[in-house]
Amino acid sequence: MSSYSRRQTLKRLGAGTIGAVTLAGCAQQEGGNGNGDGNGDGNGNGDGNGNGDGNGDDDGNGDGNGGSDEPIQFGTLFPVTGTNSAYGGGHQEAANLAIEEINAAGGPLDREIEVTNRDTEGDPSRAGQKFRTMINEEGIVGLIGPYSSGIGTTLAPIARDNQVMEISNGNTSPALATAGINENNDVKYYGRTAPNDTQQGLVVARIMNETLGAETASFLYVDNPYGEGLADVASENFDGETLNMVGYSQETNDYTSTLDSVFEDDPDVVGAVMYPGNGETILNQWDQGGYGGQWVAAEAIWSPDLLSSLSDIVEGMYITSPQTADSDTFQENMGGQDNITQFAPHAYDATYLEALAIQRGGEASGTAIAENLRAVSRPTDGDTNVGVAEFEAGKSALENGDEVNYDGASGNVDLNENLEPVVPYRILQVEDGEAVLQEEVPVSFFEGKI
Repeated sequence: MSSYSRRQTLKRLGAGTIGAVTLAGCAQQEGGNGNGDGNGDGNGNGDGNGNGDGNGDDDGNGDGNGGSDEPIQFGTLFPVTGTNSAYGGGHQEAANLAIEEINAAGGPLDREIEVTNRDTEGDPSRAGQKFRTMINEEGIVGLIGPYSSGIGTTLAPIARDNQVMEISNGNTSPALATAGINENNDVKYYGRTAPNDTQQGLVVARIMNETLGAETASFLYVDNPYGEGLADVASENFDGETLNMVGYSQETNDYTSTLDSVFEDDPDVVGAVMYPGNGETILNQWDQGGYGGQWVAAEAIWSPDLLSSLSDIVEGMYITSPQTADSDTFQENMGGQDNITQFAPHAYDATYLEALAIQRGGEASGTAIAENLRAVSRPTDGDTNVGVAEFEAGKSALENGDEVNYDGASGNVDLNENLEPVVPYRILQVEDGEAVLQEEVPVSFFEGKI
């Protein structure tokens, strides 16, 4: 285990160089000048598209600096404000921590990474505008985020069309499995460190079928690709009768009619895909309305603050969640477990994977990341295992022509052909305002089902 600490990174960077990790927060003005300069083999222009700047060898293992000493531009897009703001700050913190560590280890191709942080505001249109601005004005080659699948469906085509590699830390919608593939079907510019919700839907159904033995169920879901996709998978794998499939709008504060529709015909259990903001309102109105019933909720509702504040209301609720590695090093460098929000480890891992892919490809471009991403995520014979805060070990191995396998803060991130992982899951139940582990669901459970 690495002895790296965040304090060591800040000391190594020094007060004079910390600006190299550009933390351009959401309050920063969106304007600026295009800075793509076409170093090496790239086609630079005022739109910031000069990203291809070096070449690796025939095995894809580059050992130079890509023909440039200029910083490599990354971007992040997380929900710092809006419906999912309970998570976004932690996502941004984790991605920036990874960049600090990577830069402290010399950076990919001996170049520092500069990052521009932006807030999705929970708005697909605004997030799309900000993504385009980062491409055209900052010249980013890689994006970390977004969290929401609804926003992910907006950003993936932009990534594809501009040959920028996007890795989401929280998009789980099954509809995004094949997102980001170019017209020649040979490069995929969208991946994710979060698992496909086909997995989570199977776990929700497992609780209903095996744990609760339910005969009837209704499903309540946020009306976007994430919510609908997950609810559909869970319903399809529920052994009993699905009574009602009800989507809810995030634009209202009165969910009485929605709850009436969900609980029509008195279902044995309700599967819920809710964000904390609307979820808190829905659960309060459910309690006030005396609807009764058993909840099985997807991971999006798992906000410690929400569970604590509604402890009496959510007592006994089941929650599904992908497993994480619970890395002591990651927790320490993030300043403690309380600073780690849902899917923050996945943002950290996405950042590491992009940097390792650049090192392997020998080129700081979106295409190089896309073409080398899977290789640095999966084990092969004789490779070097790279963990949390161990970029220097991975970089050294790649410079020596060896392969690497990154296992990170979220666990193993062995990406499949769709550039998404298959991971173990946890079944939790709320007890006294806390989500308590009830059962671990191994990867073997999903074999032959997805």
